[in-house]
Amino acid sequence: MAASITKKHVFLRFCRHFRVVVTQPRFKTSAAALSSVQQAPGSAERNVEDILGSTKPRNHPGIMHVKSVCLPERLVDAVEATLQRTGSSSNELKENATYLKNYLWSRKRPVEDADVRRKAQEVAEEFTKLGLLEEETDLMDEKALKQQKKVERKVLKKVQQQLYHWQPVTWNQTTGLAYLVGKAPGVYAATYRVLSEIKKREPKFRPMTLMDYGSGAGMTVWAAHALWGRWLREYSCFDTSSSMNDLAELLLRGGEENGKLLHPNTFFRQYELPNPNVKHDLVVCAYSLSEQPSAVQRMRVLRRLWRKTSQFLVVLENGTNEGYKMVMEARDLVLSGKADSKGTLTEDVLEELEDDEFAGPEQAQLSDEPSAHVFSPCPHDASCPRLTDASETPCNFQQSYQPPNCMAVLPKSNGNSSLLETFSYVVLRKGQRSEDSAAWPRIVRSVLRRPRHVHCRMCLANGQLEEAVITSRKRGKLLYRCARMSEWGDMLPGWPPVEGTEDVTSTSEDSEQ
Repeated sequence: MAASITKKHVFLRFCRHFRVVVTQPRFKTSAAALSSVQQAPGSAERNVEDILGSTKPRNHPGIMHVKSVCLPERLVDAVEATLQRTGSSSNELKENATYLKNYLWSRKRPVEDADVRRKAQEVAEEFTKLGLLEEETDLMDEKALKQQKKVERKVLKKVQQQLYHWQPVTWNQTTGLAYLVGKAPGVYAATYRVLSEIKKREPKFRPMTLMDYGSGAGMTVWAAHALWGRWLREYSCFDTSSSMNDLAELLLRGGEENGKLLHPNTFFRQYELPNPNVKHDLVVCAYSLSEQPSAVQRMRVLRRLWRKTSQFLVVLENGTNEGYKMVMEARDLVLSGKADSKGTLTEDVLEELEDDEFAGPEQAQLSDEPSAHVFSPCPHDASCPRLTDASETPCNFQQSYQPPNCMAVLPKSNGNSSLLETFSYVVLRKGQRSEDSAAWPRIVRSVLRRPRHVHCRMCLANGQLEEAVITSRKRGKLLYRCARMSEWGDMLPGWPPVEGTEDVTSTSEDSEQ
């Protein structure tokens, strides 16, 4: 039976007869976002085409993210053997791992002495206004002095309540196993993600020596071995806890005390870094700055690490505001020898560093070192724009990973066993930034894919943040496809487009979903 003719069919026939063009409604965006979309020339299309060559946009050279990281099978087997060897209760171990993971994530930097004095002065002024606190004089009787001391104790108590009380973590066998189960898989994923970018962007870089400061369970050794195992000849691991060194060595031996090491030239040291003149091709400090008791001590460690670096220094921390600021401290110190006016170091810390008696002849003044530049993630060496805005938003990134069953402390959700590690990092390289190096912007937040256009929030080579709305009609199909295939943490090749006079013709990509 013939289908009934509806009003829609009649309307479409009318449009075809009179050649009326029916367009689909476009996605509505804010006026500010649309104003940033400018007419791009055909030269921009050719620029992206030259960059891509025969490469498809889905594999463009700016892609740096790793879809999902899995721990090496040998490491998983070593963890299982280690847990069976210790005989720890599964439920108790997972409870401790969950608690330690949450504690390390919410941890803040130690409060500096200058902050304590400032807060004490504010509380004392508050008590003085209320008439509870007076200046001590020789005329005060014993009862008044006793009352004054009582009020001062109240001031001190209130100061302690309002300031963060930092405490060092006691790393023993219990906390070491909790760290191994709860935190170590995320540390491995983040470290592997950062090191894999170095390998991809610098394929000729083949490190022969690696130094891991604050090595913990040895995740950096495993990640570096997975990427450069053919070339690495020596691994040096430094950690102040002998229990963590024993745990890392046990894992590298496959969970057996007399097992064969992953690499024979793997060395563990517990105390201060020896001989600062001995350099390493790759130096990594992953999730270890938060273990330092003060900003001055963090800077002392960074000075020595930079002194021992011959090519790359990698600093990773949690992707919180606290972790991000510690990473920015390291970035500022290495780039300029001290933090600039927009940095994160206070004048008190800088003055103490100038009078530092820590190292004597091996103090490692940064001014005597070769120049440095940021290799990743920043496409510039200027101050981070996140420090100057009022959003209090850290510059962080995410990496998906799949922990094995023996190291999964969180329940699976929606049948998906993948977890996300959020981290902040900086890779510093010795030497001047080469002029021919790709200064493509870094995508610093999730890419918003919409019908016929894409929102990309990027950090540009001029040190500014930009939110760009990219369409195939305005920017060309290749740049549009590259933007659509990109993820948080990737670089966008061909942006900003080169200005010209030719127009980009509309393509069928405008209707791509």
